[in-house]
Parts: sequence; structure tokens; C-alpha cells
Amino acid sequence: MWPNFFTGFPFQFPSLGRVNYNTLPTVAVTVGTENVIWELPNHAFRNRDYVGGFYVSLRQAIPAGTTATLPILIGTNGDTRPLLAYNNEPVTVGNLAGTGIYEIHYNKYTNELFLVNGGYRPTTTSAATAEATAQKSK
Repeated sequence: MWPNFFTGFPFQFPSLGRVNYNTLPTVAVTVGTENVIWELPNHAFRNRDYVGGFYVSLRQAIPAGTTATLPILIGTNGDTRPLLAYNNEPVTVGNLAGTGIYEIHYNKYTNELFLVNGGYRPTTTSAATAEATAQKSK
């Protein structure tokens, strides 16, 4: 029934949250002498809103021992842009929590990328800690 219900509409019906076009995975992390580049898939910014947010799934870890003061660049199709924080300060390796999801604000008019949220890394709790927490809640 449902596939036939929407066939007569002159517009695309929303995917109801099943497809997430807002999260872009990194395909590579390149460490150079002057910066670290998060490489996104080709044409990652095609059909994007001119101003708005998206998420980057940092899948590859930045190698241990990388200088913490190296700035982060985001690149696609050979073009790179610096990732900025407040006061237009560049985000450095030392500012990042590691692999995970990062929220980015993109302004196509000014070609600026701002780190909005520093990412989330799940932590594992030991069985003893979980049991102690359960006892406190009783």
C-alpha cells in the first residue's frame, strides 16, 4: 500500500529519518609537517545548504605522537579549508577528543568551517561501577 500511495505526488516524499545525508564519514586522515587533513568523500559539499550544520564521523584515529599544535584542515576533491573555533582560532590536534562524531557549521559564502561540538566518545563502565550506581539509585 505505502509504495503506491506516494506515486502521484509531484514532489519527493521525505525519507522519514531513515537516510542521514547530514553525516559525512572521513575517508582518510593525512598527517603532514604543517597540518592534519580530514579527507571527506568526493563532492561532499555538492547540494549542501549555503549556510548550515552537518556532522563529520572521524573514523580514522590521528596517529599517536602527532604534534598537538598542528591545525586541522577539512578537504574534499583536493580543496582544503581550515577548521576554526571561537575567535577564528584554528582547531588543533590537541583540541580533539579522538574518533567519533563532530558537529561542523559550514558557511559557503565565506568558505568557513567552524567546530561547534567537540565530539562524543563513549566510555565503558566496569561491572563494579555499574553495580555501585545501581545500589545508590535504590
